[in-house]
Amino acid sequence: MSDEQAVKIERLPIVDAPVNAAPIPEENVVSGSPEAFAAILWRNEAGTLFNGVWHCTPGSFYLDHADETVALIEGRATVTGPDGVAVELAAGDVGYFPGGQRVLWEVHETVRKAFHMHDAEGKLLGGGDAE
Repeated sequence: MSDEQAVKIERLPIVDAPVNAAPIPEENVVSGSPEAFAAILWRNEAGTLFNGVWHCTPGSFYLDHADETVALIEGRATVTGPDGVAVELAAGDVGYFPGGQRVLWEVHETVRKAFHMHDAEGKLLGGGDAE
């Protein structure tokens, strides 16, 4: 395999990942003072597919989801979709959020998750221009 064909394997520690602040919009906070942080490990040029890690401290808030698969490494949260069905997610669980849903997150214990997201419209990362 030539150097041009070499595949680079990326590694990012989830628990103590070098994350940046990813504030939850104040109007989405229901209770508490949740603080969110994220790091993008990979994204395509269009900013429509990406993965990384996300940490969030306790509190309740709404998030508008793109298609997202998550794996919780630490913590516990109850997530309630627009249908009113609540699902408990805890360390070791994998969850999927269909795009276009506004989900209530109630973080009981600081959550640390790895995620893969498909944002068909490329809005979350600014069409690949922002991280």
